[in-house]
Amino acid sequence: HDDSARMNFLANMNVHVGAVLFPGVSASYEAKVKPEFEKERGRAPESSVEVRDAMKSDPAYQTWSALRRNTQEARQQVGRSFVYKQLDTLVERAKTINAGSNRLRLDESVKIPRYLSAADNHVMPGSYYTEVVPDDISAPANYESGHYTTVAGGTGPKSDLVGRTMAAWLKENYPDIKPQRIVDIGAGAGFNTIPLAQAYSDAEVWVVDVAAPMLRYGHARAKEMGVENMIFQQADAESVDIEPGSVDVVISAMFFHETSTKAMRSILEKARAMLKPGGLMLHMEQPNFDPDTTPFEKFVRDWDC
Repeated sequence: HDDSARMNFLANMNVHVGAVLFPGVSASYEAKVKPEFEKERGRAPESSVEVRDAMKSDPAYQTWSALRRNTQEARQQVGRSFVYKQLDTLVERAKTINAGSNRLRLDESVKIPRYLSAADNHVMPGSYYTEVVPDDISAPANYESGHYTTVAGGTGPKSDLVGRTMAAWLKENYPDIKPQRIVDIGAGAGFNTIPLAQAYSDAEVWVVDVAAPMLRYGHARAKEMGVENMIFQQADAESVDIEPGSVDVVISAMFFHETSTKAMRSILEKARAMLKPGGLMLHMEQPNFDPDTTPFEKFVRDWDC
């Protein structure tokens, strides 16, 4: 009861911060901060940095920013607390499900890329890959419950809206493809891979990620859901050992924003090399900056980063 109450509070707080407080930040910028900048400089702000510097002393922005950050930290604290209370049971359950499977392929030699090790992604202590006990799955258990809370259920009860969207898009736009092998790079626990595996049940579907806890959890989760055509491979997407020209479809779901520019280019080259002639590559990501992206919108997205 208490765990649910805390998560429900945080879900509703996230909605309040986004739907109620953030419009006040936008209004303050348009009504006060931007006009003051224009009066002083004789022009509108031209970059996210100029908007940020102008917004720093704005009370609406300060309140929104502090609450959003603290809500995310609280989300991690609550999620970890109730996962840790049942961690022994969760680990044993996953070990039982995963035992003897040749579809969970872990590799202790895989090194964590610096773009992951240099920061705690989404304020998750230890990010996705840190293990606090042997055969750990606490990070993905925390991530799944916490993601649902952060987006207030907006990606569905299985947190797989992106994967379902990609599967539906492929079915609609390429109705004749019958892939034999699909590879999802940087796929974590495969939350968004499962809809592809279900949509193309005759295909061999690979989940590629560097984090062993995510793969253990994802493999057990997929088996519990009756999805048996998936391989969970621990590997860096820049160097994963998949035969060139052997893959029909390469996908990723909300992955590249957690890499670096250098790694992104390398991963895309690797993905292209995997593809068969005429193969498809599909990546779902945050919106790109383009000529129509305003400095204020860039500032907000840079705040997330």
